[in-house]
Amino acid sequence: MNAYDVLVSNQKFAVIGMSDDTTRYSYRVFNKLLDYDKTVYGINPRLNHVDEHTIYQDLTSIEDDIDIAVLMVNPKIGIHYLESIKNKNIPYLWIQPGAQSDEIISKAKTLGLKVIESCVLREYKAKEIKAVISDLDETLLQKDKTISEVNLRGIQALKEKGIYFIVATGRPFYSIRETLDTLDLYGPEDLSISYNGGMIHHNQTKEILSVNKLDNDLANWIYQLGLDEGVCMHIYVENQTYAYNMNDEEREHVKNFEGMVEQNHQSLSFLKDQPILKVLFQNLDMDYLHSLEDKIPSEIKDKLEISYSSSRYMEFNPKGVSKGAAVEFVAKYLNIKIDDILAIGDNLNDLGMLKISGVSGAPLNAHEAIKEVAIYNSNKNYDEGAVYDILKKTKVI
Repeated sequence: MNAYDVLVSNQKFAVIGMSDDTTRYSYRVFNKLLDYDKTVYGINPRLNHVDEHTIYQDLTSIEDDIDIAVLMVNPKIGIHYLESIKNKNIPYLWIQPGAQSDEIISKAKTLGLKVIESCVLREYKAKEIKAVISDLDETLLQKDKTISEVNLRGIQALKEKGIYFIVATGRPFYSIRETLDTLDLYGPEDLSISYNGGMIHHNQTKEILSVNKLDNDLANWIYQLGLDEGVCMHIYVENQTYAYNMNDEEREHVKNFEGMVEQNHQSLSFLKDQPILKVLFQNLDMDYLHSLEDKIPSEIKDKLEISYSSSRYMEFNPKGVSKGAAVEFVAKYLNIKIDDILAIGDNLNDLGMLKISGVSGAPLNAHEAIKEVAIYNSNKNYDEGAVYDILKKTKVI
């Protein structure tokens, strides 16, 4: 049997190393097992009670038979529990991450214990995930903006299990049609997040479920700052992207993006009748782009969500717009829990959705701030099937 089958087919558990600290994994494992109607005994010689539960000093204090001993202590301590696990005729030794050692595994097998090395929370969470939300550029898409065969297989496996796959990008909805076509994301409940959460679409009908536009005066203030700084800019409306001061490198970077038109207007008055959804500045010097925040008065900054992406963009969305807020909207729309969402992303504009989702993952190439937040960090980059790797690491597929 695999680890999950062992979990569901057994009833009585002893959590060795139980804690009264609600942030500790032993506390969370104990309560997760209770959530699944398991009989759970906590073991800690320094505790008598946690919440309303009696905590036992050792395994011999428990009169009931035990099916699985879950080891959640330092290996130097854990090794001393093995004889009592054997003497109590507990068939399974479940070793949580951080509690394992070669010595423990070797001795457990010598004693005839069935050893499982896994995380209880991860095994259950893999079965609870209802939706996977992934960034596109530098996460799902390869350098040539296509999807690798291995990522395609992973997403197909999700769909076969009835798990939603939702793209979340800073780009416009109209520019991701090739990706949606490749993945065939046109089911009755398939959605897309674009403009960093500024718009959410129903893919099949193209209905706009949510939209947040920049105030035109605010957008023009940002545009004037870009003019003063001489940076390359993109200005996004629903079905078009206008570029100002394009450089050759940026032209090459966006050559496959649909709907981009170069212009040299000195204000955004030519867009007065169209909702402006996002403005971005482009420069390969990210330190320079970050420094521009100091030139934005607080009364202007308070009306904006400023984020950074692709190691080349400074993005301006209306206040309150983020991929994190979009995840909240999607969860409500699909009637699923945010805790049952896996979010995958690589850059700072993905930070909100990785923080809010129940499970998170990042490719090898991710920004360090993303890696610090992500629960699962892949050792593969976006050109090596990182999304598939994260789906496997989390056991969602």
